[in-house]
Amino acid sequence: MCHPEVPEGSTPPDVERQQVSIPLTNNESMPGLLCRPQINSGAAVLVVSDIMGPSPFYEDLAGRLALAGFVALLPDYFWRAGPLPEPNREAAFARRARLDEQQALRDLYLAIDWVQLEPGSAGTAGTIGFCMGGTLVLDLAAERDDLATVCFYGFPGTASPAGKNAPRPLDIVDEINGPILGFWGDQDQGAGMDNVEKLAAALKARDVDFEHKIYPGLGHGFMAASKLDPQSEAYEAACDAWTRAVDFLRHRAGQNPP
Repeated sequence: MCHPEVPEGSTPPDVERQQVSIPLTNNESMPGLLCRPQINSGAAVLVVSDIMGPSPFYEDLAGRLALAGFVALLPDYFWRAGPLPEPNREAAFARRARLDEQQALRDLYLAIDWVQLEPGSAGTAGTIGFCMGGTLVLDLAAERDDLATVCFYGFPGTASPAGKNAPRPLDIVDEINGPILGFWGDQDQGAGMDNVEKLAAALKARDVDFEHKIYPGLGHGFMAASKLDPQSEAYEAACDAWTRAVDFLRHRAGQNPP
């Protein structure tokens, strides 16, 4: 199995997993899962799931980030739209149509502030987002300059079907702050490789710290589809991307701004 969070020969730390209520405004709160090592906690990392919400796969990733020494928070940013009646795409897209994405961004912004108050979590926070969550972490990088962003197959230029859309990253590219690490599959027609290259070119023109990798033969959602299972066709790419993501967060999250 792909476990870059536990270096070979080392003993995995004990990890605490806790259901939390993240305080927002107007006495509201957003549910989430907080995972952290029981000792020697490090930088805060916000995990932003895909359209299916905080499924067991993302709960596992949050736990693995805690094994790597991070304080990982997996919020349910769909909480205002309610739970999925069935774990399928039709129900997920119907719920997404009810989501106020701009409000969800505000909730995620406050979730970063909250998790950064955890012991040892000062400095640059990490974010890691997948699919719709990948778009949202790029949007957050335009609103804040204290983030190390990992984007898994976000949508740089695709408009959301929801009524209250989050910004398209290409529309706010002049405001996006690095460092950013991105991953896409070259068969991802939804995200569009032309949009990915436009994003890369625009960020490079501004000297934003941006690195990305495009995996041949893979479509959208390859990380979640692989489940990091060695039997999956996408396993090798998913393991490579996860290893790169953990290494990136180790070097970039928790740093104090210059």
